[in-house]
Amino acid sequence: MADTLSFKLTSYNIRKAIGRDGKRRPEQILKVLNETHADIVVLQEADFRFNGRQAIFSAADLLDQTGFAVIDVAPDAPGLGWHGNMLLLRPHFRVTSVSPITLSGLEPRGAVISQIEIGTVQFNLIQAHLGLLPWHRRRQVQALVDEIDPMQPTILAGDLNAVGKAPSSLAPLNIHLNEVEIGPSFPTRWPCIHFDRIFHTKALRAIHSSVSDTPLARQASDHLPVSARFTFT
Repeated sequence: MADTLSFKLTSYNIRKAIGRDGKRRPEQILKVLNETHADIVVLQEADFRFNGRQAIFSAADLLDQTGFAVIDVAPDAPGLGWHGNMLLLRPHFRVTSVSPITLSGLEPRGAVISQIEIGTVQFNLIQAHLGLLPWHRRRQVQALVDEIDPMQPTILAGDLNAVGKAPSSLAPLNIHLNEVEIGPSFPTRWPCIHFDRIFHTKALRAIHSSVSDTPLARQASDHLPVSARFTFT
């Protein structure tokens, strides 16, 4: 039954696998992913922006070292992601559709909308990395809101780059979605900013949330992973 199912989703900006020491260490990111014990992971900055958008990880290494299957969300684009957005799933989840979206703005930004099946139920997942400028961010948020059916189980997660408890640039999200209460995740040296956020429609219920504030996570990137466990209402 849908109301007995639960799953854990993690959002993580991996900063191209560059740690606080300035060195690229993809193996540290893989270890942090294992610490989350997540079912679904959405990554941001998971490619080489200035190297043809090639993926930092191989699908084979991810499956072998974490058990996650990589969903190629943009087969016509290089790498395994879309503007740095990568989707990882445990084998008992299935993607039934996926649509990459280009978000307008000064910086190259994107989002991915996926329909995911677990057992006999489906939900929609929107993963995004939004812009640094508030007026661009609000326009990007509105583009994502236009894709949301508030009656369908839907999650929106990612690095939304908005500061504060209720930033005005994210206001359109609050019309149809509830935000999961999650602690600050940036910067890892002294987490005090809520850049990494998770929202959901009323067809889903968040029963637990957390920030993976571990010694390894504090070294692996400038963001900490944030997570929420969901059930269907």
